[in-house]
Amino acid sequence: MKILFQNCLIYDGSGSPPVSGDVLTDGDRIADAGPVLSALRPDRTIDGGGLALAPGFIDAHGHSDLSILAAPEATGKISQGVTTEITGNCGLSPFPVTERNRDHLNHLYANYGVEITWRDFAGYAAETERRRPAINIAPLCGHNTLRGAVCGYRDEPFDIEQAAALLREQLRQGAAGFSTGLLYTPGCFSAPPEITALLKVLADFKRPYTTHLRSEGNQLLEALSEAVDSCRSAGQEHLHISHFKTSGRANWHKLDDAVRLLASAPLKITADRYPYTESMTQLGIILPDELARYTNDELARHLADPVHFAEVTALLRRQPPERWQTCRLVTTIAPNYAKRNGRVFAEFPDPPLACAEILRDDPSGAMAAFRGMCPDNLRRILNLPYVMCGTDESARPVDYRFGVSHPRGFGSFPEFFGYFKLEEAIRRVTSLPAETFGLAGRGRIRRGYSADLVLFDPAAYRSEADFSHPHRMAGGIKLVLVNGGERSGRVLAR
Repeated sequence: MKILFQNCLIYDGSGSPPVSGDVLTDGDRIADAGPVLSALRPDRTIDGGGLALAPGFIDAHGHSDLSILAAPEATGKISQGVTTEITGNCGLSPFPVTERNRDHLNHLYANYGVEITWRDFAGYAAETERRRPAINIAPLCGHNTLRGAVCGYRDEPFDIEQAAALLREQLRQGAAGFSTGLLYTPGCFSAPPEITALLKVLADFKRPYTTHLRSEGNQLLEALSEAVDSCRSAGQEHLHISHFKTSGRANWHKLDDAVRLLASAPLKITADRYPYTESMTQLGIILPDELARYTNDELARHLADPVHFAEVTALLRRQPPERWQTCRLVTTIAPNYAKRNGRVFAEFPDPPLACAEILRDDPSGAMAAFRGMCPDNLRRILNLPYVMCGTDESARPVDYRFGVSHPRGFGSFPEFFGYFKLEEAIRRVTSLPAETFGLAGRGRIRRGYSADLVLFDPAAYRSEADFSHPHRMAGGIKLVLVNGGERSGRVLAR
């Protein structure tokens, strides 16, 4: 089908000021763009009414790996104008799968009702495309999943040659890069030489290494140095920092040193960030290190013992009072708390006891938001020239059948736009992430490029989502095309 967009203000994704004109698509490609294309005979004509027409937005950091199978309409993303998402972040991808990690992954993703039957990138891609997703996805291969496939989720000897072979196969099949989540099990068990050995495999493919650092707070500078050193030792040229931040008031002053460290690194540096000062992750990170390293099953068994439960509750009581004022329960299926999603723990009669009960009854699914980031640092990070927008969320439906999203799942992109001139905001969510992740033929309005397009009203483009109503859709989006149509997303193999 040929579609003609007329009377649009075209933002081509380059960062240049907009120009008035028309854009013609032919099937899944842009056929032409120019001042006036009215002599053509399209199958459909859309009058843009002077609204903005831009390349489809690219979510540089998402987690829709399984939600895109359970809810392929991807409402939370496409309602913001997102047409492509980078998945497999923070070391967690749905491949490779062996008998060592299959049960764990099926349990982790049980909420989505999708059984993991595939083994590798190719099998996952085939299953995803069978579901006809609304958006494109470009999956990374996650280190935690890779490690789990080789030796499970305990701190056990690691067969690096087997892991390297598995990683190489995922990259050969088309994985967009390699991610780590060194704060989480089992990535937290890995020493720098292990990461370096895997990065040597990645370096052969010239694809990005994205990392959820080992620390984003107390050891932020050490964690950044580790990431840079691992890349240098491996000959890996591109380092991408996931959700770049300075967590905890005591660490806010470290931003200058962190930026200088990255500026001096002999690497290509890129990063993503969501435009909020409350992070969201598993509630279990609130636990002391010796407990945070438990698998979800181990933690549930540990807390099921009344003696251990009392011990953990006592440990949680040692948390400073402000911890419960800055920690918000986002979602859980724990029986006594499922209707209290969105509340700050300080609102509960006994916050430490509530936290222990939730972790006992829902260790894998309980998610919390932590307020510990500096608004001024957020602005400074977003304005670094190599930083792009990432939601750090899965694509969810408007209802809550798969849990509750952080507001960033429905509002990150309009919030991000508020920090820039419009043409620069569009560049940072189109051509910049396309170049970062090697998405050839995307991120620009240009002849021959993929027909991923967003028609929107900049004056009305704003987030309506908050923690009380996190699934409210953004305003101002008029039309979204993905590969020239609707529900026509693909798995983008490199």
